[in-house]
Amino acid sequence: MTRTAQQTFWSDQALATARDVASDGRTLAIVNDFPNGEQCSWCDCSNEAVLGDLAGHQCAGCPSPAGSVLRIHDGTPVRRDIPVCAGHRDDAVVFMYRVLGGAR
Repeated sequence: MTRTAQQTFWSDQALATARDVASDGRTLAIVNDFPNGEQCSWCDCSNEAVLGDLAGHQCAGCPSPAGSVLRIHDGTPVRRDIPVCAGHRDDAVVFMYRVLGGAR
């Protein structure tokens, strides 16, 4: 699925706002952006072998197409993009807030 011109405009506006809001280094901004054909990247692995060896774990991600791409701004020059399906979007938002927001 390719983005429409209107989706690109909305995305550009939301990303610029998120970047500005997060520039203070204390704010975490997550933009729930339009996908551009990505696959969901959320790891749904839950068996004990995986949980015991996360450093060596490699997951292909959820096989579903991404319904959105979470674009995370935290005041650093690095933007983190996480393509997720509708079923994993909320889990990914909570995870990112815990990892990035809780570290401040």
